Amino acid sequence: MGSVQQEKVTSAAELDRLWAFMSRRRHVAGRDELLRQGFTASRIKNWLRGRRLTKLFRGIYAYGRDIETREAAWRAALLVAGSGSALTSRSALELWGAARLLRPIPQTIYVATPRDRAGKYRGISAALRNTWVHVVRRRFEPGDVREKNGLALMRAALALLDFAVSAPELDVKFAFLELCRLRLFGERDVAFCFRRSVGKRGAMKVKPLLGLWVPELNRIKSVLEGLFLLSWVPRRWKMPEVNAKVFGREVDFLWRKEGIALELDGDAFHTDPIARQRDLEKTRYLESKGLKVIRITWKEFMEDPDGVVERIVRELGLV
Repeated sequence: MGSVQQEKVTSAAELDRLWAFMSRRRHVAGRDELLRQGFTASRIKNWLRGRRLTKLFRGIYAYGRDIETREAAWRAALLVAGSGSALTSRSALELWGAARLLRPIPQTIYVATPRDRAGKYRGISAALRNTWVHVVRRRFEPGDVREKNGLALMRAALALLDFAVSAPELDVKFAFLELCRLRLFGERDVAFCFRRSVGKRGAMKVKPLLGLWVPELNRIKSVLEGLFLLSWVPRRWKMPEVNAKVFGREVDFLWRKEGIALELDGDAFHTDPIARQRDLEKTRYLESKGLKVIRITWKEFMEDPDGVVERIVRELGLV
């Protein structure tokens, strides 16, 4: 076999091996990873020249075309920060499912690392040219780093503390409630957060929420339900059952002995006629059984949460 033909066979075999390697890594890999797999520096250079590889950040490549998913962008950001790194702040909360995804490819990705790599790194490829990776240095303790979907990320409570450094107070509250709803923040996390918040700039936004944590927060199904509980808890009145069954129907909050239920209607209640009709039928049914049902909309609660709480208090005969 001639040398040219041998080179083509070798190249094809290497391309197959490259694809197999990168397909297990969201088609994203670092130069060091490729070198450890036995691919030579000259081969990597040729692949870049032939657009077999696309440069995402310095020393970080995508196989073939540019990246198309946030998961690939997150993996690239972890490679930028170096081994042992983990997504944190909003990026980790997005991966945990506790923060709204703002766009398909994030413009800012937050990564914590135990290495001396703190700084800001801008993407190079067309998909990432408006993306910055913010790398912060952290001293990790055992259990701080978790894994989800093959990506390293900070424990939810730590991601929340990092998020609170720059996020508005309301966004921090929403993220906290989403973590509670997903049962990613429980009783043990309260003590953990108090300990790890010492000296952290975001602590003042998180500590008031820690003081309001109750087990019922892990039974909520929406942020609106959580907001009501955060307004109810400081009064130290009787806690309601959360998402409880009564007469075969589930209600958001139930004071069973008093025969009172509270239903909170989110924004969708006003735009979904089917859901609205279904909820109204449920109200009529429960009231026919002798239960008093109070319905409060998102708008009503957000405009006057204290007023809503006081109304429930009066209905319960607590004043």
